[in-house]
Parts: sequence; structure tokens; C-alpha cells
Amino acid sequence: MVTLEDRALPHTNDPIAYSRAVASSLFDWDTSLGFLPTDYTAAVLADADPSGEETPGLIADVATYLPTVDQWLDLGAMEVRQTLEIDDAYVPESWTAAVQQAHGHLRPGTTAVTITGTRHRSGVWNGESAESSHPVAFTVFVACEPSFDRCQVLRLSQVDNPLR
Repeated sequence: MVTLEDRALPHTNDPIAYSRAVASSLFDWDTSLGFLPTDYTAAVLADADPSGEETPGLIADVATYLPTVDQWLDLGAMEVRQTLEIDDAYVPESWTAAVQQAHGHLRPGTTAVTITGTRHRSGVWNGESAESSHPVAFTVFVACEPSFDRCQVLRLSQVDNPLR
């Protein structure tokens, strides 16, 4: 039986590896397994900012990454599954300037990691197998040591509107 337990995010202080796991958690899903979008977003929300300060924003961010429940049910009838092929995960050049402009208002250990890759979808359309692939890019904002004992998710950029 397939479970979502293995989707828990890693306990690490490596913002790149952690952000890759966040990306996979949000983009790798299968509508035919009987889970809902909230089942797939649970791992990311479970690792939200422990202070709670960024959590409302993260909840709103995450909601834009997966289909709505109604859309999900429609996609389920077509057995749609999605995966993300990550091409790169890096701290964007603009992050240094953003940290300087924050004048110390960011938690120590806060990092932006931009993910670029290809979103692959497959399913059944009118009885025929169908596939599509589209480039995708976004930024994961995380806080690691020394603010927290391991990386935690703070926010996400809009899909296809990453920091560069």
C-alpha cells in the first residue's frame, strides 16, 4: 500500500538539499492514489516556520502549487500524475542584495534557493495516454541554523516568478 509517510522533509541544515525536498514534495503527486492535494502539502506545512510568523503566508503560497480539490477530482478521472525533474537548485545572485536591504531583519540562517526544472504530467485523455512537459522555476525561502536546529520552510515565491 502506498503511503505519504516517506514524504516527510529531511532533517538537515543544508538549504539546497532541503529546498530540493520541498520542491519534490509539492510537485510529485498522483491523483489516482486516493489522496487529496492537502495530503501532498502536509509535509511542507508540517515544517513551517516554528515561530508561526510566516505560517499564514506559507499556507497561502502552498495552496497555489497544487490543483484545487475540484480540479484534483477532475484530474483523478484522467489518472494524472506529475513529477518534477530538477535541473538546478541554487542561491540566486539577487539574494545577497536582498539580505543587505533587509538591514538585519531576516533571521540568521535564512536563505533563498531557486529551483529550476521541468514539470512532467501524464494521464489518460479520451482513452489515450497523454503526456506534457513544461519548464518551471520558483524560490523556496528557508531558515536553518542558527535560527533553528534544522531547516524550516518560511515562504515560496510564485511559480515561474523566482529570484534570479
